[in-house]
Amino acid sequence: MVKACFSKVKGSYKFNALNCEIYAPELGEMKQCHIKAIDRKHNKIDMEAVLFKTITKFDIHFKMVKREIGGWHPFMYDMKVDLCKFFRNRRKFFIANLIYSFMKEFTNVNHTCPFLAGESLQLVNWTPDEAGVLAKFPVDPGQYGLQTTWYINKIMALKINGSIIYF
Repeated sequence: MVKACFSKVKGSYKFNALNCEIYAPELGEMKQCHIKAIDRKHNKIDMEAVLFKTITKFDIHFKMVKREIGGWHPFMYDMKVDLCKFFRNRRKFFIANLIYSFMKEFTNVNHTCPFLAGESLQLVNWTPDEAGVLAKFPVDPGQYGLQTTWYINKIMALKINGSIIYF
């Protein structure tokens, strides 16, 4: 069940950009992919995808980046995670599990493969807990991004890229 409420951050960071790009429209579609303003200093993310085909192999390549002079540069992590294996035993995937822990309450993506045709995958009203994130990822002020490429049944299906400004 997706949590319908959201928590406010203390004003030290907010989402700056979100882009979802479909590469395999025969596998599914994005119903929503946007940032919603809560007030001048707070916002949240809503994303929803509907699957047209059953997924038996689901991989995500993600990398964290930081905007510096000359553009985006690698920062902290760059890894590929098999989501089917991840949901079978999350403890084996320390970094992925840490990132997932900030989204867990706000998503219905919470089980291993298969993900069935017609299923809706959602991340709703998501604003991560500021203190929790900063305790695990202490960072300097700046703009940070998470770039993801989603592979469904070994086909590049989707890219979701977003950024946060920490001030």
